[in-house]
Amino acid sequence: MNIDYNMIIAFAFAGALLQEIPIWNTMLDKTGLDVKPFNCALCFTFWMSICPFIYSTGISFIFNSIIAAVLADLINRQMNRS
Repeated sequence: MNIDYNMIIAFAFAGALLQEIPIWNTMLDKTGLDVKPFNCALCFTFWMSICPFIYSTGISFIFNSIIAAVLADLINRQMNRS
């Protein structure tokens, strides 16, 4: 199994941070795309990372995408803690 830790961490941070950018939220509101796959860090990171992981890791892409998505959700929860 080929696990690329650098790509997993990069996609996790990109997915988590994108959810916190006000421009992203405004764009989702104006286009009507403020639904589950786009406004959820876990879902968005999973779908965002599928194609690059298929290309780079082959058959183990699903495991890498799941790891990146869960990590993005954990990062997002830590950023929104009060």
